[in-house]
Amino acid sequence: MNKSDEIKKKFLEGTLISLSNEEDKNLLKDLLFTSNKKAKEQDFNSIKSDVENEKNWWVNSPAYENLNQIISDINNGNLVEINSDENLKLIMRLESDEFTEWQPYLPKETALLLKKVGQRWREKMRAENLPEEIKLAITNLLISREYQKDLISRGKLALEGSSHSKGQSFDIDGCGYYLNNKSVNPRQTGNYDKIYIKRVHKILKEVLEELKNENALNFIQEFPNSNNQSFHATRNPNYK
Repeated sequence: MNKSDEIKKKFLEGTLISLSNEEDKNLLKDLLFTSNKKAKEQDFNSIKSDVENEKNWWVNSPAYENLNQIISDINNGNLVEINSDENLKLIMRLESDEFTEWQPYLPKETALLLKKVGQRWREKMRAENLPEEIKLAITNLLISREYQKDLISRGKLALEGSSHSKGQSFDIDGCGYYLNNKSVNPRQTGNYDKIYIKRVHKILKEVLEELKNENALNFIQEFPNSNNQSFHATRNPNYK
């Protein structure tokens, strides 16, 4: 197996990859940028009203214009690093040191909310005796407006003014998770239909609905009931 095939194999497995040169890094970056589904008009229409709610929450909050601003706030201690734990696992691009485009950071209050989602989800998982080895897959955290514009230009389900660029949103895979730190999702797992436990994400949705009813957050189900389903959650600044 040559290096190119090895990178593709590890990418499909969702495991970390150590890259030795720019050619390898560019190959992996292409895989990362092209792996997500392109959005259609109906996909945008399905989220517009819910997005307006969170936009209004954060309309007066400044966005991170570029990566340099994000790095500056990391160095100043204004952002909290998000690490994988017993409930949540960052996907490869967020855990790998090979890329600076995806920084695993959030403001403190939003980081605490993400942790709360994971803890409440685990409590419900345990109540139903579902495997402790399963972890939710965190797919997106803080990004810059510059990167958001790149996503928009690529036809992804991304909108100008996203709360991601203000550090107030996070995304969780809605049909994939980690089992014993191995990726299980319909885009990369050959025996997905045999091993996937649907209840994992039904519980996640229940948790997000509870927190929404408590006015802690807003959430949007992106690409619902598809192989690219994702849950986008945004902290409510008025929640105490």
